[in-house]
Amino acid sequence: MEFLAPLFLAGFAAVAVPILVHLTHRERREPVAFPSLMFVQRVPFRAQHRRRIRDWLLFLLRAAAVVLVCLAFARPLLRGAAGALPGRGAERDVVLLLDRSYSMEYGDRWSRALAAARETVAGLGAADRAAVILFSDRAEAANRPTDDRAILTALVDGARTEPATTRYAPAFRLARDLLAESDRPRRELVLVTDFQRSGWDGADDVQLPAGTHVSPVDISDRAPSNRAVADVRVERGRAEGPGRVAVSARIMNTGERAASRLRTALEVDGAELRSVTVDVPSGGAAVASFPPIPSQARPARARIVIEGDALPRDDIFHFVLAPPAQLPVVIVEHPAAAEGEALYLRRALELGDDPVFRLVARRGGLGERDLEERPAVLLHDASVPAGPAARRLREHVERGGGLLAVLGPRAAADALASLFPELLARGGAEPVDRLDGGATFAVLDYSHPVFAPFRTPGTGDFSGARFFRYRRAETAPAAHVLARFDDGAPALAEARVGSGRVMLLAAELSGEWNDLPLQPVFLPFLYRALRYLADYRETPAWYTISQVLEPAALPVAAAWAAPDEDPDIVVESPGGERVATTLRTARVELRETGFYTLRPLEPRRGEALAVAVNPDVSEGRLDRMDPEELVAAVAAPDDAGTRPLREAAALTAAELERRQGLWWYLLLAVLLLLAAESAVAGRTARAAR
Repeated sequence: MEFLAPLFLAGFAAVAVPILVHLTHRERREPVAFPSLMFVQRVPFRAQHRRRIRDWLLFLLRAAAVVLVCLAFARPLLRGAAGALPGRGAERDVVLLLDRSYSMEYGDRWSRALAAARETVAGLGAADRAAVILFSDRAEAANRPTDDRAILTALVDGARTEPATTRYAPAFRLARDLLAESDRPRRELVLVTDFQRSGWDGADDVQLPAGTHVSPVDISDRAPSNRAVADVRVERGRAEGPGRVAVSARIMNTGERAASRLRTALEVDGAELRSVTVDVPSGGAAVASFPPIPSQARPARARIVIEGDALPRDDIFHFVLAPPAQLPVVIVEHPAAAEGEALYLRRALELGDDPVFRLVARRGGLGERDLEERPAVLLHDASVPAGPAARRLREHVERGGGLLAVLGPRAAADALASLFPELLARGGAEPVDRLDGGATFAVLDYSHPVFAPFRTPGTGDFSGARFFRYRRAETAPAAHVLARFDDGAPALAEARVGSGRVMLLAAELSGEWNDLPLQPVFLPFLYRALRYLADYRETPAWYTISQVLEPAALPVAAAWAAPDEDPDIVVESPGGERVATTLRTARVELRETGFYTLRPLEPRRGEALAVAVNPDVSEGRLDRMDPEELVAAVAAPDDAGTRPLREAAALTAAELERRQGLWWYLLLAVLLLLAAESAVAGRTARAAR
């Protein structure tokens, strides 16, 4: 409380007047006639009394009247959200921000948050309006500002958490827009959250309107502890045994105490197959490795489940355990090639396990059905097929297929240039001998998907390969040279042809002209090249909440429909909600954890596809930020970050006092007290008589 005229408070000294009156007051008696006392001897007698207040009620009424008169003349005013009285200038627009990210599911946070939100609604004045904003990684205004308490209470009671992360910036932006439209003299924002540090990225464009009062309600816990399944890895290979797969999970512990012998289970299609125990250190992570299990013939729905804790949302990790994908590859050899000449190349491709290369070998030509599955085609030191096969190869690439032409000693470069002028210029590609030590790769385009995995040190070195003979090819202007020999000649080039790609390697792969097949980078390079040419898209084993799923980008789209078709599909959420859409136009925002199901409306087109969705594990890190830090970050530049009240208009003390008019209420109280004092004094006098 403040006073415009605080000197009038010195009038409190006038409270001494009622005290003196009550202490010095003597009761009057009626005179009684009596004869003269002149002949009566005076006997001295000393009487001693203690002066005391007898009429306490009367005294208190008079003293209170004096105090209230002094307060009224001192012109008091109130600052703060709780200090405004009903009347002119007291109306508020309140925005209630309610955090519903899944970190609010920790312990009893959500019930406490709802209780705080209901208390905010109950504390609204008769003239106040409020709006409710529910937020996680996105913000949603549940209503426009209203003074209907029933609507606001129903919105709070109907709020639910969702498995999304905390992001404060979208919520503050939406609140800013609502408050900026307010014409009320007072604006307030109530923030109910656990103040998770990961939810604030320091955005500088979320300042609230000047004068907005921010009331933080902290729902966090002291020293929270959480365990979560952060990641899952599926490995296939010779180490696991033929037809077997090994699954491992990374377990995270954010608490201050280690988790000893934490039970972790692997479930497939609802049945528990394996379980292990793992020790997870405090503030660290550990890997739970399960014994190998048989590889699935069909995609299966799998889960990793750990013992429950105060935040159960991230104790389960969903993923799809699918059989290894297959990528068809057609190898075309020269008719004069010796038996087993491409044996090394075929064996190298057969080692691939992700995906598995399904090989078809042809000599000199292509069959009519060889290109039906849109495979990658590898011309291994062979000429381009003639006649109808050449036309089919060209159409295959234009529809989205891929071709890798390896220019060995027998390859006809002119025929390749005739069929694909986008890649190679006419004029042939003469052999170049470098028997004096061999040529090396001098320039590599590490931004290209084929070479991108080898960008960082330790991931592969192409400089060790020696090329003692290669073909000096002249690429077309539209071609993109991905690698060059040390003399500047193109070593690897690529060109777009329709929707597909054609790639040229100016050296053979049998090991006669170079030692590239003996280098550690050979297999990964060959696998990457064929996957790139075939436009191979691996179906993720799981997605993260809030990602957008495009079914047309999944490999299953090729099985469900031809490129020029757009069949109807049905998308079913983990909660059972079904949405009908089309394959090419569907965009599914993943907002639930569990398994989504996608299936074509016509069963003849193929089987259903399961899509696993998990929460973002970063939300399980429950580090808390200081509420004052967040409030100061969103306050307007001309506002103090932690002031109790920020007036909508910059009101002076005198203007605020005039709007409140407290002195009128005080004078009214004085009149009531004086009336009561008169009644009490009259009754006391009558009783005395």
